[in-house]
Amino acid sequence: MNGKESNSKETENNGIEHNDFEKEDIDTTTSESDDFIELSTKEYYIRKYGINPAETPTVISYNAYRRIVGYAMRYGNNELAQRNWREVYGILIGSIKDNKEVIIKDAIPVMVGDRAYVEYKSKHYVDTAQFNTAIYERAIQDDKEDFFVGWWHTHPGIGFIFSPRDIETQLFYQGVNPFAIALVFDHCQKGSKAYYLGVAGIRLKNPDRGMFATYSNTIELKFEFPKVEMVKQVEKDVKEINKNIKKALKQINYIDEVLRKKGLAQLQRNFGLIMVLKRDVKITDNELEAEEDDYYLYEWDPDIDKKIYRIPKFREKIEKELKKCEEILIDLKKTSQTTNFAKKKEKFSKKIKEMLVKPNEWYIKIISDFTKRIEIIFPFFDYLDTDERKIIEHFEERSSEYQKILDDLNSRSDFNL
Repeated sequence: MNGKESNSKETENNGIEHNDFEKEDIDTTTSESDDFIELSTKEYYIRKYGINPAETPTVISYNAYRRIVGYAMRYGNNELAQRNWREVYGILIGSIKDNKEVIIKDAIPVMVGDRAYVEYKSKHYVDTAQFNTAIYERAIQDDKEDFFVGWWHTHPGIGFIFSPRDIETQLFYQGVNPFAIALVFDHCQKGSKAYYLGVAGIRLKNPDRGMFATYSNTIELKFEFPKVEMVKQVEKDVKEINKNIKKALKQINYIDEVLRKKGLAQLQRNFGLIMVLKRDVKITDNELEAEEDDYYLYEWDPDIDKKIYRIPKFREKIEKELKKCEEILIDLKKTSQTTNFAKKKEKFSKKIKEMLVKPNEWYIKIISDFTKRIEIIFPFFDYLDTDERKIIEHFEERSSEYQKILDDLNSRSDFNL
């Protein structure tokens, strides 16, 4: 996402290099066919939507704007040396109102890149897919029509242009949704006459051209509140973020290095409850090997857990003890030995609960510490990216998995047969 700043509001990009010779050559060789494509595409969309989506105005909520600016200015601001400025990337959530306006309700930070580009990695694709699923489910639940309406990224000190990489990204979004918008934020432009909020909307005018598409950076942007009010409020938010973000990131690092890698790992080693894979999943191009390895996906096997997963010794010990006690109590209940049943039940329950004292204590201590850290992080959660959020989510997933098993064992220790 790099390039040189354009002096005009509307820029045309026709290739990897931005010199006049190549531009003139491309225009000469493609002008007739491009005019035809542009005309036919516009007519098609106008007939379908009653408007050309590439020219549709966009409304930006304050919620979306503050998340863009709040995350962007962690990596590009006037207090940072220019050599340390970094581009950031995120996705836009919203809806399309009557095919007349794109409404941007939220802007989710995804990742930070280098000085002039951002590289997507596997975990970012996974994160984006999870967001897409969550948004879809929430939209159904709340009877809304929210979905991905585009993407946003920053050009600190570069301006509102599209690099070839940006065109490629926009081709994807606009190919799926012709109304899709790209927002570009440049903190150097914030407060300027032309771009008072420091943000511009960009769409491809003719996505049919692929990488030779031209773009407009003069898409009409509307805002939830007056511009002056938006900027004034976001500056307050940014000041608070810059003041506290290091403290929040320190808590995230503590969750990862101390609570997850040491606390939770030690709990699992000493009082293991979570099932452990016996071996890594085999990655192979050999269909026969893959089919043999994945037979459990389509063949019923009551002992499959024993074959694929290893039961930790601590859990195996408790499970065996529970089973033995349950069998004895069931026999006593069948033979109506009420007094003996009550005595045995109390004895067995006490024994199992004693075995669970330590894991319960350790778990409560770890979660209590985690809760304290989250209280510090929470006010700034909206300005965290995928890598930072994933540390928290991974800990929550693993600790929740342990808790479910622990709760089940605690419940079974009462022997309410």
